[in-house]
Amino acid sequence: MTESANVAATKAIYAAVPAGDLETALSHMDSEVRITYYGSDAIPYAGDYQGIAKAVEFFSTVGSHVQIVAMEPWLFIEDGDNLAVWGHQKFLRPATGHLWESEFAHIIALRGGKWLHFRDFMNSALTHQAFTRE
Repeated sequence: MTESANVAATKAIYAAVPAGDLETALSHMDSEVRITYYGSDAIPYAGDYQGIAKAVEFFSTVGSHVQIVAMEPWLFIEDGDNLAVWGHQKFLRPATGHLWESEFAHIIALRGGKWLHFRDFMNSALTHQAFTRE
């Protein structure tokens, strides 16, 4: 079975982000991209980001607070321009040395093979703990 453009774009972003290759990640995002990261106010990058400039802000904020040690998607379920991805992530907060991991579910809407809306669901309680305990 041939991989769809939506899955290929998503896999390219999943490879680019942990590698710090923001240019490649952004090349697979629609100019009107929206990134929604659910979490408490203690998480510096929690929130809703609309547009490429705000996507850059999101990734810059993430990168200045955590290192993505692993991002391993294992299941892609596609329905037209909607994609659900399940996987596992591992993070390090360099400021404290705190390491944590969680399974994730990402819900992604695409347009023209590019991310239009990305929603991140993971165990945000663990991320909250990473930013509230020293």
